[in-house]
Amino acid sequence: MTGQVSEAEQAGGSPGTAPVTVLYVCGMPRSGSTLLDLMLGQFVGHCDVGELFYLWQSGVERNFRCACGEHFDACPFWGEVGRRAYGGWSRIDVADVRALQRRVDATARLPLILNPGLSPAFRRDLDRYTELLTRLYRAVAEVSGAKVVVDSTKRPSLAYILARAPKIDLRLVHVLRDPRGVAYSWSQVVELPEGTSAKGRMNQRSARLTARRWVTVNAMVAALGRSGVPRVVVRYEDLVRDPRGELGRIAALTADVTGVVDPLAFLRDNEFEQAGSHAVAGGRIRMRTGAISLALDEKWRREYAPGRRRLVGAMTWPLRRRYGYR
Repeated sequence: MTGQVSEAEQAGGSPGTAPVTVLYVCGMPRSGSTLLDLMLGQFVGHCDVGELFYLWQSGVERNFRCACGEHFDACPFWGEVGRRAYGGWSRIDVADVRALQRRVDATARLPLILNPGLSPAFRRDLDRYTELLTRLYRAVAEVSGAKVVVDSTKRPSLAYILARAPKIDLRLVHVLRDPRGVAYSWSQVVELPEGTSAKGRMNQRSARLTARRWVTVNAMVAALGRSGVPRVVVRYEDLVRDPRGELGRIAALTADVTGVVDPLAFLRDNEFEQAGSHAVAGGRIRMRTGAISLALDEKWRREYAPGRRRLVGAMTWPLRRRYGYR
């Protein structure tokens, strides 16, 4: 990274001493994580920011729309976050930050994330990246007034980085969905709202690749939970059928930070009230406000090609059964 980032870090001031609590939604994309993120953002003392990993590209670099409807550079919330974290987004060399991100925040780097002493150069990059993120999370907490920042990035590599960050208090929500439903979702053409992406639609992925990623991603998240990071496992299907029960389990994960047992007053039977969000990236539902109905999406049972469904089922069978998908 260049000196510009260092100057921005200095302009942002000290990152503080008390850890920032981050409730990190982790798991395989297309598992209902954006829906969950929006609901967690309604918790008392919580602020959801969507998939923060993509802030540098979607927000700072490409100026896509925030969930509030404004483009990133016109959003007062993110403008103040940038000022507090770095002295303003203009002080950040986003190309260098993204290059740093590619060098550090990737599944292939997990061995070095776990053992940074193996490479002094990687350790320097990792420390710089961790400092950059810590300032960002702290600024979000300060601007929002929240005690817990909700990040639905889902990437296991970022979760492992946050777990080692000395000034991050990490809590994990491990979100799951039947892998056949995930693979079906990845096979579909999904249009995105104007101003929220470069291609105008979500990426697609093959059944074989999705199945392989479903196994590896969920295995990595489970391993992090076994290492001692506080974790709640939530299945998308259970969340939609019993939102009060599943969200109550998640609320207990941060009750010691907020000092309250969240009343979940925003829930009404099979819908919840989305009061607004500044999610910087995520699924298209993040752009909605008002009442959002909770309806189980299992079109894959009727519409997914039988051969692909069987392939995904076979490739994910052992781990799928462990999580109750029989």
